Amino acid sequence: MKKSVYDNDGFFELYQKLRNNPLSLNEVVEKPTMLSLLPDLTEKTLLDMGCGTGEHLQLYLQRKAKFVVGIDLSQSMLQQAKINLTKHNEKQPHFALHHLAMEHIDELADEFDVITSSFAFHYIEDFPKLLRKIYHKLKPDGEMIFSQEHPIVTCYKQGDRWQKNEHKQQIAYRLNYYREEGERDRSWFKQPFKTYHRTIATIFNDLIATGFKIEKVVEPMLAEQAELHNEFKDLQHRPVLLFVKVRKC
Repeated sequence: MKKSVYDNDGFFELYQKLRNNPLSLNEVVEKPTMLSLLPDLTEKTLLDMGCGTGEHLQLYLQRKAKFVVGIDLSQSMLQQAKINLTKHNEKQPHFALHHLAMEHIDELADEFDVITSSFAFHYIEDFPKLLRKIYHKLKPDGEMIFSQEHPIVTCYKQGDRWQKNEHKQQIAYRLNYYREEGERDRSWFKQPFKTYHRTIATIFNDLIATGFKIEKVVEPMLAEQAELHNEFKDLQHRPVLLFVKVRKC
């Protein structure tokens, strides 16, 4: 199994420091949007792909999910997830965690009422293959809700991301390579990793071809939330994340 960048020396600690910021992108944009798209979870079984430290799993249990399963490629993430979930669910530990890449969910024995994935599908090279496996792991009429980096963001290859005015203010985001799908070399905290760019049309057509019905699409921005403009200047101009909710037909 390939190694997660989050298990490289010092990387997970830097990530945790970022996540502990109450004004992080995850807290301000990703988490509330994901929760707004969830169905009623009462007595349902749920799989979270790329579960990280288990924050979403705990929120799903608080919404009365019957049993939740988390998978992640990072051992560091899963160790922290076990600590977090055990602390809150000592009497009724209705969860399971697996060290498993998303591409291998067919190795799980169960089927699920709901499958979620937060901020992760842009790491997947063969998206149609993954979608087929997800489709087979959902129960009839099951739902999937996922977020990923928006294709406006994943398209970047090289050069300046932004066009700026004489005051160095961001006025336009460059989309030079939007049509060129495929692998992207990235770096975060000086650690190299790869993501994959697909256009919005490709993402939606892959979902439709798999047999999913697209129920809702959200592109959250903060144009009307002036109190956050200094912290998230770029979100006045373009969405960073794409959210999609689909149903198994």
